[in-house]
Amino acid sequence: MLVVACGHFNRIGISVAGTERIIPDYGISPENMGLIYSAFLLSYTLAMLPGGWFIDRFGARAALLLLGFGSTFFVALTGGMGLITHQASTLWLGLFVVRALLGLVNAPLHPAAARTVHDCVPAQSRALANGLVTFSACVGIAATFYLMGALIDFFPWPAAFLISAGMTLAVSLAWLAGMRPRRESPDVDPQPHEATFPPLALSRVLRSRGVICITLSYTALNYFQYLFFYWVAYYFETIQKQDRGVARGYSAMITLAMGVGMVTGGWLTDRVPTSLSPRTRRALVPALGMIASGLVFELGLITHDMRLTLGAFAIAAALIGACEGAFWTTVVELGGRFGGTAAGLMNMGGNAGGTLSPYLTPLLGTLFASSYGPDLGWRLSLAIAGAVAVAGAGLWVGIDPSRSD
Repeated sequence: MLVVACGHFNRIGISVAGTERIIPDYGISPENMGLIYSAFLLSYTLAMLPGGWFIDRFGARAALLLLGFGSTFFVALTGGMGLITHQASTLWLGLFVVRALLGLVNAPLHPAAARTVHDCVPAQSRALANGLVTFSACVGIAATFYLMGALIDFFPWPAAFLISAGMTLAVSLAWLAGMRPRRESPDVDPQPHEATFPPLALSRVLRSRGVICITLSYTALNYFQYLFFYWVAYYFETIQKQDRGVARGYSAMITLAMGVGMVTGGWLTDRVPTSLSPRTRRALVPALGMIASGLVFELGLITHDMRLTLGAFAIAAALIGACEGAFWTTVVELGGRFGGTAAGLMNMGGNAGGTLSPYLTPLLGTLFASSYGPDLGWRLSLAIAGAVAVAGAGLWVGIDPSRSD
């Protein structure tokens, strides 16, 4: 949980620095800052299958050690770029490259965490353990708005990243000391020493209607979900002119609500009545969750009362988070003996949607602002993301776990 929380803190910290220091101090546009955010997500997505191979070949412990020490270096280098240059164009290029490299070393984070749970936790407790690990990601993100914000208040933003690198090093050393190599427990299946991706198996998964539908649906979910991580604080502070402390608090509360939804949604998915068909039973929570989340989010955009907006955004975040457990359970069932490959493909699709969101959201906001003004322009841009989530729910019609491969 600590390693995952730290990984997400390092991922989102740049958005806090971007909103409060880099965009206003260097004159970098929100669209170009969004490209820096997307650089991490793009390399993270492309490295996902190689990251899975590394876990199978060298083990989850080694993968998370590489992630920890690699993150320490590249987070420190993020701050170093601010010390090396004060020219906006050079800083932008440097941050783009450094954040892309940070995305590469972060690719094994969630697969390695899931493998660690599988290897170290009894079978009857693994779902709860995975729910706690996923929730810790939201805790790490929520803490970012306060902790990184506080660091930036007291230190120049490059120094804040150097301090973050020191925190990451401490977590990595704790992982090194606390997770020593151990024999597998009797109820853990032996794992292969090398991951392979047979062409025929991969082709079969790619042709599966269920896998294609769940991948596209997860792409829609992540497009909507990632705007909460990268642009909600900017929306409250810059567009709605809220106090910086208020914007930080709102962002943290919304992210924590999403984490609570992840745990609750997994619990609900396991308790849908067995009298329903397999397709209906598995689709009920994610399909309704995505539709309700998008609609509640749209209601939050209509009101001009920021307390109502906060409430609507928090409910929408909890509802979209509630869908996660069903996605990850179903995709493995759809893939059958190649469930790992199917899950990797779904996660690549999800991160593709997440990669587009940080860039397209401000781009559309600026485009609409030229005709309707900044406030309405950003509301329309965010409304499109909510509509994408609702549309993604419809793809569950093509997903039937009873017809797995």
